[in-house]
Amino acid sequence: MVAFFFIIGTHFFSWGSEPVPDQMRCGKCGTVGTFVRKQGMRFITLFFIIPVLPISGIKNLLQCPVCGTKYQTKS
Repeated sequence: MVAFFFIIGTHFFSWGSEPVPDQMRCGKCGTVGTFVRKQGMRFITLFFIIPVLPISGIKNLLQCPVCGTKYQTKS
């Protein structure tokens, strides 16, 4: 008898690295700097690493250059 064991979870993956032209202040660490524009999507994953199936739409984000906190934007 063969048994298969899968660990299934979810994870938010992001990509992109376009700098934003304006300086902004991070709400978490208080740094004023040039944030990075990214996009991301939540996936069902195998072993919490391998993306298998998207479960959300694409979200536009701004990421703090110091602490890495991501903020969702409307556009």
